[in-house]
Amino acid sequence: MSKDEPQTEDTSPSTNARARRGTAQSARRSRAEGKRRSQADQTNNVLGGEQGIPHNVLKNPMKPSGGKGSGSSGGAGVFARLAGGCAWLWSKSKALSVALVVVLVLVVAGGIDSLATMNRIYQGVSVGNIDLSGKTPEEATALISQEYEPRFNSNAVVFCANEQAAQRSEEEQQRNESLEKQISYEESLSSRDRWTVNAPLIGATFDPAAYAKAAYEVGRSDGGFFARLAAQFSGHDIKPVCTFNETSLEALRDEIIDALGSKMVNFNIEMKDAHAQVTDGHDGYEVSVEWLIDRLNQALLEAEGESRFIIDMHDVAIQIDHDKAQACADEVNASIPCGANFTYEDKSYFADKNVLAEWIKTEVKQEGDAFTLVPLFDGAKANPKIIQGFGFSYGGSDYLVHFTNEGGNITVSTNATGSVPQVSEAIAHLNETFFSSNEKTTAAELQVVSAQIPESMSFEEALDYGLITEISSYTTRYASGAEARNNNIHVAADALNNSICKAGETWSFLALAGEATPEKGYQGAGAIIGGEYSDAIGGGICQVATTVFNAVYEAGYPIERRNNHSLYIASYPEGRDAAIAYPDIDLVWRNDTESDVLLRMSYTNSSVSATLYGVDPGYEVTTVYGEWEEGEPYRTVVRKDPDYPIGTEFIESSGANGRSITIVRTVKDRNGNIIQEKEFHSNYQPKNEVKVQGSAEPSSE
Repeated sequence: MSKDEPQTEDTSPSTNARARRGTAQSARRSRAEGKRRSQADQTNNVLGGEQGIPHNVLKNPMKPSGGKGSGSSGGAGVFARLAGGCAWLWSKSKALSVALVVVLVLVVAGGIDSLATMNRIYQGVSVGNIDLSGKTPEEATALISQEYEPRFNSNAVVFCANEQAAQRSEEEQQRNESLEKQISYEESLSSRDRWTVNAPLIGATFDPAAYAKAAYEVGRSDGGFFARLAAQFSGHDIKPVCTFNETSLEALRDEIIDALGSKMVNFNIEMKDAHAQVTDGHDGYEVSVEWLIDRLNQALLEAEGESRFIIDMHDVAIQIDHDKAQACADEVNASIPCGANFTYEDKSYFADKNVLAEWIKTEVKQEGDAFTLVPLFDGAKANPKIIQGFGFSYGGSDYLVHFTNEGGNITVSTNATGSVPQVSEAIAHLNETFFSSNEKTTAAELQVVSAQIPESMSFEEALDYGLITEISSYTTRYASGAEARNNNIHVAADALNNSICKAGETWSFLALAGEATPEKGYQGAGAIIGGEYSDAIGGGICQVATTVFNAVYEAGYPIERRNNHSLYIASYPEGRDAAIAYPDIDLVWRNDTESDVLLRMSYTNSSVSATLYGVDPGYEVTTVYGEWEEGEPYRTVVRKDPDYPIGTEFIESSGANGRSITIVRTVKDRNGNIIQEKEFHSNYQPKNEVKVQGSAEPSSE
């Protein structure tokens, strides 16, 4: 048909049928598409489109959602659509709906809880009897301090051998302690049956802030969520305890055992002619350190005032018997015959069996319930020997050491340069690999690494490198029962600790410690006054002076000022005590070398030690003790005491005649030349016998 021809309508029956079918199909497609779009819109409203969140929920429901006329009706529309969405989700999956609700509740509850407990201790957590629920660490620290520190700072603990000692009056105990000061430590120990200590004397500390932090960490770094739940429902109590100085605690234990029992001694080994042999041991009768710690914690943190305990002594079996000690000896004898060769750069040092034998020490090691005696090399003995063997000689006038004390931290500087062998690492490796029950046929080979000598270093580093060494050390002991006197010893030792005597200069006790006053922490305690023992502020500091004097005496340094006590004290070597009395009676010594000397003091509740460090001058010291010469006889002094009734009489202080002695110290240098020879003359006055007589009239009642 041409385009110019007019179109005509097809009205045939077949054509009409096709048209009706097309119209019906189109209607069906339209209805299906409409239904699909409706379902998609509902789903999109509930699940929030691609983000899974209803679009209208993202908006603030308190504000119009947009468009004119939006307001309260717009908010209502939001909630209506949300409710519809929830209803639709419920109709589709009840489990999913419940899970979503639970998650939402937990999230909301967790957020609220985090805000409520932020920087606060969780519910149910306590320290001792203090509930710290909801407290900040700062608040908890204050509460713990308020509860425990007054007791910790003031309480005393008395350990008694028996009921009789526990019931003894304070007056009678003071008389016993007064007599103890007049005899040697060993004599006083044989009659001791009571020990009184407090926190400073036993080296105890208590840190409230540490316990507050521990409480705060419960449910956080300590146990996490489940620990918090447990605290919430069952409570979580942290028991407060003290921290004790291990040395002081062991010294108290040793003193009690020495007085009341006997210390267990394991079978061990000793070296004789480079051969290990077994030494005998025996069971002990002791008080345990655990028992002491438990009673000390009770007395210092839980009780009010003074606490008294009857000491629990018990039998202690040996840990190392003869067979175990023999096994250790066999290991040593099989291992050391071939020696050990140490190599450092191009140098070497061979330690034969005789040298190795000098370094041997032992330790008891425990694994479960089993104990073993283990041989080791003592680094304190081996290190300087090996360093010297490599040709490193840190001594003489060409080698200089200087100490600096900055707030108690000691810094060491030397004029040594280059590298230094790190022998301590080699000894540690040797202890891990050397000893064996199999007999060695060749020498052990050890390579020693080097380290650059720093311009300055810590005290410990200098000691480890061998740049400084212990020159001399001296320890004196005393009865631990006299609290005030022992306190004074500790205060004086602290004043002298880490003091430095510069090269060519002098060291003075009084220049460092000054006058003993209550403001410095000194207390009234036993001192020698007018030929008698009496109380004075600072009583006991002469023992510190005597300890330092003997350390310096043994080192060989010149002693320029020293005075003996007015009364002889048997605990010290004859003629080798030193008295102190401000401002006239002092102890002064001089450092006659080119390097500084450091004095370090340490103490327990029954001993004090003085140790000198620096470059060992190598002085050889010998002493010749003269004969005792009798002096003035003692006299008896009667003292009336109204605290006791008439008819009461006792000896408060025993008498002793005066006497004197002269000793001569000779000091030689490394070459055997005498460089000092000095007499030390001591003249001791008679000690009056003091007799106390009661003067109180009997009561008329």
